Amino acid sequence: MIELEKEHLEELNHWRKVALEKTHEENREYHRILIFGWHVGHYPEKEVLLDKLKAATKEKDYALMQQIFFTYNKRELSWDFSSGYDHCYLVYRVIPYLCCADYDEIYRAFPKELRLSDNGHSMLVNATALLQCIMYKGKYDEQKVIAKAEKYVASKQPIWYRAYVACFLAILKEDAEMLSEKLQVLCDYHSRQDILGFMKLHCQYAYGILVFAKHNLTEECFKKIKLPKHKTFDPGYMEWVFAGQFVRKSIYDYKAPFEVFNLVYEMPLPTTVLYQPYLNNDRAQVSPQAKKSYHMDWETMDAQVLDYVMGK
Repeated sequence: MIELEKEHLEELNHWRKVALEKTHEENREYHRILIFGWHVGHYPEKEVLLDKLKAATKEKDYALMQQIFFTYNKRELSWDFSSGYDHCYLVYRVIPYLCCADYDEIYRAFPKELRLSDNGHSMLVNATALLQCIMYKGKYDEQKVIAKAEKYVASKQPIWYRAYVACFLAILKEDAEMLSEKLQVLCDYHSRQDILGFMKLHCQYAYGILVFAKHNLTEECFKKIKLPKHKTFDPGYMEWVFAGQFVRKSIYDYKAPFEVFNLVYEMPLPTTVLYQPYLNNDRAQVSPQAKKSYHMDWETMDAQVLDYVMGK
């Protein structure tokens, strides 16, 4: 555990003051405001996390590495899903989470009753549709999903995006050679992505995809996968994860009056819920397509977090 940085503590105290001006600290609305501020406001100093991760990487301290991964990834998946997209919004965030959390949590992010993704960025929609076909064999039109994904992979979209989609395509096709090639591309181009500095040190997407592959490929096929050779990929960490080693704790231990954030880290992921916000909207500027579109029901999902916190 490390101490909260001064700036982070000041930000949390600001949001606590805002919450207390509106209600008392036993109230559900107080917790909603506080968690909202924690999630969208100042995040713990990234340089501190980067320094810690560099040291852990050098020492091969996989437990500490995983704690740092968990600290960031769980926070990203715990609140405010108002993306304007359907559940494809999650595929970019859940995969890194798999390298530091229980695999079964993916079934909360992508429950079986969800429709096939079709509202969002083309990379996310294709990756999510493939993931759903892999997780729930026979439920969706796989050939249609594959054809659409192959067209995307052959397009002129950014190479990292195409490689990400291709990884799921390779798993669905049980093509170890293709998966090996695309995992290497993910690592080769990872540090060029517009992401936080401490996220660039390790390609958690490659780690997470390998975890996903291990759960969805035959043992024979999985053994044929060649691990990436790159500075952003530590094969020792993968061995540690596959041996069943998980920490599942934040690197921060929040003290009173902010213990609520420890509960957010403790709880399982919210179960994904979709809704159609414009279905009954008769305004002329709302297109027929927009009326039919599905979005993440972020209010219902945030309510799951509050239910857990208030229940404690």
